[in-house]
Amino acid sequence: MSGTATLSAEVKPFDNGAGAEIAGIDLSQPLREEDFKVWRDAFLKYGTIVFHDQDFTPAQHVAASEWFGPLEVFPDPKDQAVGFDTILRVTNVEKDTGGIRSYANDVGFKSFILGTGDWHIDSSYRANPGKASLLYAIEIPNEGGDTKFANTRLAYEAMPEKRKKELADVYVIHDFNAIRRRKGLPLRPAHVAKITPPVRHKLVTPLPDGTHVLMIGNHAECIEDIPRDESEAMLEELKQWCIKPEFVYHHKWKVGDMVMWDNKSIMHRAMPYDMENERRLLHRTTIAGEPTVI
Repeated sequence: MSGTATLSAEVKPFDNGAGAEIAGIDLSQPLREEDFKVWRDAFLKYGTIVFHDQDFTPAQHVAASEWFGPLEVFPDPKDQAVGFDTILRVTNVEKDTGGIRSYANDVGFKSFILGTGDWHIDSSYRANPGKASLLYAIEIPNEGGDTKFANTRLAYEAMPEKRKKELADVYVIHDFNAIRRRKGLPLRPAHVAKITPPVRHKLVTPLPDGTHVLMIGNHAECIEDIPRDESEAMLEELKQWCIKPEFVYHHKWKVGDMVMWDNKSIMHRAMPYDMENERRLLHRTTIAGEPTVI
């Protein structure tokens, strides 16, 4: 996209309102205030934003992301992009060798694959979940490996008023170990569990603009103060409501795509692909979170 920095940013909403594409911004170039305003306003309105045909470096990825605030540091060096502790490698490609990584005997990687392959909200297991994520496609498999995004703000707004009232005072416990428990995997090491203890979030969480979203996903361990079987049934019911087609955007990745999504209102999941033979490498930054309202 070199040479397009002087174009005006153009927002193209998706038909169902579950996101929008922005054209006319080259993220390899310094961002202009007027373009950032268009991007920010579209992000606040639609929750999921798509850029196509980008070609930028990790440093430029970080620079564009930081317009929205400080970035989370990813704690495990083996998962970081080389030289950048604020970029997470979302991939089946080994960082050191460049070969395809197998999860057969790698509990951490298997947990990551199983977790990202189900509907989730990134870092909902934190007291202050990340504000937003920006995911950039570097290598994409020939088939599969798409990502689906479900807008829980739209899903909540479409609920009957009676159901909204029933959910108004419900709290959910989110736990980084929830996925491993459900999949029968060993729990995370004690030092990881210590820095990511279970947290309590309001199910119906308000956003700064006064709208409300549903904080669910596969980090949700249980609903507070009800029996476990009822909790599981209720969480599944809410998930199925949120993933109706009218609330979902299905992204088919191409190299050079970047997708940004609000990390409180958007659940997402990675779709399957041939992990043993096809390469998939994306870089993700995450805008650090702010306190949720409880």
